[in-house]
Amino acid sequence: MIWALLLMSMVVMGLVQYLNFSASEAVIDAAEFRALHLAESGLAVGLHPSTRRGDKVLKQKVGTDSGFDVVINYEGARIPINLVTDERLREAVYELFMRWGLNGDEASIASESLADWVDRNEEARANGAEKEYYEGLGVYDLPRNTGFTHTDEMLLVRGMGVVDRLKPDWREYFSVYGDGTIDLRTAFKETLIAISGAAEKDVDSFILKRDGADGIPGTEDDQRLSDSESYRMLGLTGARARELQGILTSEDDLRRITSTGYVGEKRKQIIVVARRGEDRSLSYLARIEE
Repeated sequence: MIWALLLMSMVVMGLVQYLNFSASEAVIDAAEFRALHLAESGLAVGLHPSTRRGDKVLKQKVGTDSGFDVVINYEGARIPINLVTDERLREAVYELFMRWGLNGDEASIASESLADWVDRNEEARANGAEKEYYEGLGVYDLPRNTGFTHTDEMLLVRGMGVVDRLKPDWREYFSVYGDGTIDLRTAFKETLIAISGAAEKDVDSFILKRDGADGIPGTEDDQRLSDSESYRMLGLTGARARELQGILTSEDDLRRITSTGYVGEKRKQIIVVARRGEDRSLSYLARIEE
């Protein structure tokens, strides 16, 4: 009888532990589901045609410890890597790599190999890489000679291993969806310096005025600057200004909406890249859940 009681006690204790564990898992799953639902709600707000960067509706609290936080940016904040065959963009990539600590040879190899990857021919640039180079490594289906489908694919390119080692967050500076323009409203400081060749102090002054007194982009105190005023602040005049007019602009209409839903410590994030047409229709290019 004693052994039977002990056995029953062990079974009951095990069952209690299992039920506690299952209950905890159910609470976690419920929190994750609600966080995702809130992220979806935030996304709907961010994609509404009347919503603008910095609007108060982009940050909403629902209950005591839950809500959503939406950030609207433009894809033009990132270099459109699939158009790196444009010499202006390739030179910007080269300058960016130099700022990240690559030497001249390393920056040239990586930037020219990226251009070779996306161009349509098999003629390697002076420091680039085409089929012959990759075959020498025992790889026979590279380069693709088409655009990148994801920034991670850039790691397959000659010279990008050095970039990855020196600048682990390099992916934040590139886009596979961009249309060839760099957006003055949201571009990173390092990108602006690389693409424009402007002095660092001029870029700092421009960003300080662009992002407002709080220094945070995408908030209510941001200032909308005209292209001509932006060029003036960056010291771009004459032939250099004319050269950049086709790619350095504030007219990018390709939005990157990042919506984060939260419940307590649980976070769910949805990123959507979309373009709104003149008729207010939306064209979705990407949706990423994190």
